[in-house]
Amino acid sequence: MEGEATDMKEIKVMVFVGNLAELVKSSMKDTVLSDRFSKYNGYTVQQLSYGVERVRDEVGTAYGESEGVEVDFTIRVMDTELIVFYEKLKDLASECYTFIFNGTFEGDLLKHYDNAMMVDGFVVDVEECAANDKSQALMHVKLLARELIYIHHDGSNLSINISNSH
Repeated sequence: MEGEATDMKEIKVMVFVGNLAELVKSSMKDTVLSDRFSKYNGYTVQQLSYGVERVRDEVGTAYGESEGVEVDFTIRVMDTELIVFYEKLKDLASECYTFIFNGTFEGDLLKHYDNAMMVDGFVVDVEECAANDKSQALMHVKLLARELIYIHHDGSNLSINISNSH
């Protein structure tokens, strides 16, 4: 209603360490999973890029695995948060990273999103540079993806398996 204050806030793109598909399966009611996707556990994405090439048959239907997909993103972080992705860089296990597009938060909890992309992969590069605010930095992260899952706001998804054999 006009003139009425609201506690809802929409953020264009955020990245979280975790798998949103697990939360969607629990109908966004699981408290532990919901806390993982609170806006205080995510990072606002300044830039995101990736490319997926699929093998297609003569009628255009994709088949088989995609090859070597890199996901690049830049986030603004506080100096105290710099360690997170550096630790992931040293880790030999893959991790899930979820990019939420047009997420709406009520208080600090995710209430709705337009679409999301979950990347299961490895951090292979981290670079940082100073931001305008001396207590913040811009961090550029590169992921080597094993799998991409596109998640629609209704919970339906499309999974793309990726081969990194080359």
